[in-house]
Amino acid sequence: MRAPAVFSALGDPLAGLLLDEGELSGGRASRLSAASAMLYLAGMALNDVADREEDARDRPERPIPSGAVSPRTAALIGGSLLLGGMWAARRGGARWTGPALAALVVAYDFGFKRSASLGPVAMGGCRALSLLMGVEASQGVVTRRGTESALLLGAYVAGLTMIARGETGAARAVELRAGAGLVAGALLATAVRGGPASVAWSTAAAALAGPSVRRAVVDPSPRTVGPAVGALIRAIPALDGGIAGASGPVPASVLLSLLALTRWGRTLIPIT
Repeated sequence: MRAPAVFSALGDPLAGLLLDEGELSGGRASRLSAASAMLYLAGMALNDVADREEDARDRPERPIPSGAVSPRTAALIGGSLLLGGMWAARRGGARWTGPALAALVVAYDFGFKRSASLGPVAMGGCRALSLLMGVEASQGVVTRRGTESALLLGAYVAGLTMIARGETGAARAVELRAGAGLVAGALLATAVRGGPASVAWSTAAAALAGPSVRRAVVDPSPRTVGPAVGALIRAIPALDGGIAGASGPVPASVLLSLLALTRWGRTLIPIT
């Protein structure tokens, strides 16, 4: 499940809560972060189930083809996390966005990701719905402001996904540059749309991911694209802070902690 990557997802629903409330209520925030974490991890486990035949052919060292984990066990883990995530989302107040996210996770793993156009859109939609869980829990409905914020996060992640698909040289160079442009546009729009706090968070995200992405655009190859994708994932908590305009000591410390945990976690388990 590449568990350390989950820290990048915990801030999405928190950003949704912060949009209108400006502060985090412990119980609801923890339930929604737990829901986002479980649905994120479920997606990674089910992804290996969906890819088991391709992995057996091209990546035999992966857990399922190597025999370390059976397909049945992986499916049980993924399915259990999926159900747990929906339950936690409902308890946190995300009554329809939680199930919608779970459905899109499954659709991405078993269908959409094989499409060069639908795959990035679906992945961006997953992270957008993760943020919208916080919006729904806070307001009872999905607001216009929440939708606009979700679109910014979704655009960033769609661009990230396009970059991740472009690991093989010149044939993917156009897609890689388009993905980098989408990421840059999302960061710029976040900074312009928010106040000084948004500018600071967006600048931090650009500083964290920009150098790696620039190297990948100049020299598109697996040795540069992989680190760029990892850097973009690790910068997501900063983008969440920019989207929410997080300026209070508690929200800022939570998001900074997620940034640190994501960075620390990659030293234990690769996140891409």
